[in-house]
Amino acid sequence: MHDEVSSAVQEMMSGLCQSTAGDFCGMACVSGSMLRWKYTFGATNERVKRMAMRPGQDLVGTAIRTGRTVMLDEQSRGEYIPDRCPLMLAERLVCAIAVPMFKDGGLPNGVLLVGSRTPCTFSPEMVVQTEQTARQLEQYA
Repeated sequence: MHDEVSSAVQEMMSGLCQSTAGDFCGMACVSGSMLRWKYTFGATNERVKRMAMRPGQDLVGTAIRTGRTVMLDEQSRGEYIPDRCPLMLAERLVCAIAVPMFKDGGLPNGVLLVGSRTPCTFSPEMVVQTEQTARQLEQYA
């Protein structure tokens, strides 16, 4: 059962990376006061799976705190710095979209992040597609 879930999640993440020209996709879930990366696609090292982060002032933390999609790309430079996010630093991501995930319509309990290792600009369609994928993945959070 778990392998079927894992492969379904991996397939959705792979498709999202292809359609957004992303290099990395990850789904993190809140566990207590920490955020842990439950599923990843395109990770360059195994540290990400062991990474536990406190939701902070970075891209991921802002998405969880505000319950809104947050992005960092060539057009939105300045507000967020990739170096502030441990995941973006570990995976060498320079652009990313972070979408909060909700369980039963309550507070955010996770985040879906798709990122690129090369500078890019995300189109509104790419943002919408990331948000739609997050809604589909909420059942696995």
